[in-house]
Amino acid sequence: MRRRLLARCPALALVLTGLAFLIPAVVAAQPVSLSGTPVEVQVWPGGELGSTLFIVTGHIPEGTPLPAMVRLPLPAGSEVVWSGEILGGPVGEDPQREHTIVEATGGQALEMTAESTRTVQYEAVGPALSVIDGMTTSVFEWVQTVPTGDVVFSVRIPASAGSVEIDPMPVGSPRTNDAGERLYTLRPAVLSEGQSFTVTAAFGPPGAGGSNGSGFPLLWGLVGALVVAAAALLLVVARQRRMSA
Repeated sequence: MRRRLLARCPALALVLTGLAFLIPAVVAAQPVSLSGTPVEVQVWPGGELGSTLFIVTGHIPEGTPLPAMVRLPLPAGSEVVWSGEILGGPVGEDPQREHTIVEATGGQALEMTAESTRTVQYEAVGPALSVIDGMTTSVFEWVQTVPTGDVVFSVRIPASAGSVEIDPMPVGSPRTNDAGERLYTLRPAVLSEGQSFTVTAAFGPPGAGGSNGSGFPLLWGLVGALVVAAAALLLVVARQRRMSA
């Protein structure tokens, strides 16, 4: 009976055939959940002249078929300058991917499709820098608009910076690259969907030492904190501006 009906209604047959292809495509287009994998957010005051550059790296769960669509939180007012995949080799070989910005819980998210690897990343320009009491200051607000695993924040400070103050307080001593830049890692944050998290970083002019009295020291010597910092630093991947230890 079905064959006879399709034979008499070729238009209906075409519609049903189209739906057969469309339904799997719709299912495949759903974003992959990152709720079980960590996200790294590297905050770089001054990475863009007069502004805060930040780099967000996400990890697609192992075993997920590719291509796979993913969503990463995107702070309000940010300008995305690059999005793509991280292959782990020369930076120039990292493939750029198109992205779209979609509405999500409490704000927006960046959506892209990974085709070759399970590590995705975007770079964006965030809040402008300000000068408060002689300290160059960046106030970076993150909203967890989509669920992920732990969020590992780090702050990259210019080599020429004097005193450094970061809130929340980093763990362990900073890592320094050949250019003298310092990378401070915060304790991994567990954030629920829609929750916000603010990182404030300030640094003084060259030659300034100590702090401005707000109580955030430059170095910490707790052995346990050093272990946490070392583990978190292994997760940091930056496309064009990677820290070279």
